[in-house]
Amino acid sequence: MKSRTPSSPVRRGRLAVVGIAAAVAVSFGAGTASAAVDSTSVVVDAKQRTISAILSDTVVRGLAPLDRNPLTRQWTHDGVAEFTVIGDKAEEFTGTIKIGYLVGYPATFGGKIKVSYSTPSFGFNVDSGVSSLGFNGSLIPSLTAEMEVGFGPGVKQVEAASGKISGATGKISIVNVLGTVTGVVGPASIQPYVTVVSDSGDTVTTFGRVWDV
Repeated sequence: MKSRTPSSPVRRGRLAVVGIAAAVAVSFGAGTASAAVDSTSVVVDAKQRTISAILSDTVVRGLAPLDRNPLTRQWTHDGVAEFTVIGDKAEEFTGTIKIGYLVGYPATFGGKIKVSYSTPSFGFNVDSGVSSLGFNGSLIPSLTAEMEVGFGPGVKQVEAASGKISGATGKISIVNVLGTVTGVVGPASIQPYVTVVSDSGDTVTTFGRVWDV
């Protein structure tokens, strides 16, 4: 199905998310008019509702690795991950939103790569109509995963954050998410994505542009 950005108005929704960012903000609205939309994909569920996954305002910045290891690639990520639901009883939608990356590499040292997010994170819950964030007080440990990937070339999918969602629309704004991959020979490529999965299993994923780090 051809990707498109819905233009119909949608109702406000609710969002509960666990992220891995240095700074995270959540807001609710009726679309992405003020955002630079990078990519959008849609799926129609069994109830004939159009579910959209949207990436916008994405910026990935390659950094000189702090460990000065020639096999380390490091980056920061800013952007907005959004979902919208249009159709009958759209405000009753429930599901999960996931944010992550495809990590591409030409070769590895030793057949393994280690992917980590070294910035601590926090969890929060926000309902529409609430003027302030309600922190649940649970700090989430930094993600570190070592993967057997062979000597390359190859592509690995890494999920960075996920959380439950409900309602017709919601978005997560992330700032300065710090990502690191170690064990890579040559440049690495980072492609952000957002996936929306309804509680009944309908799934839609949209991919952003590829960034070299």
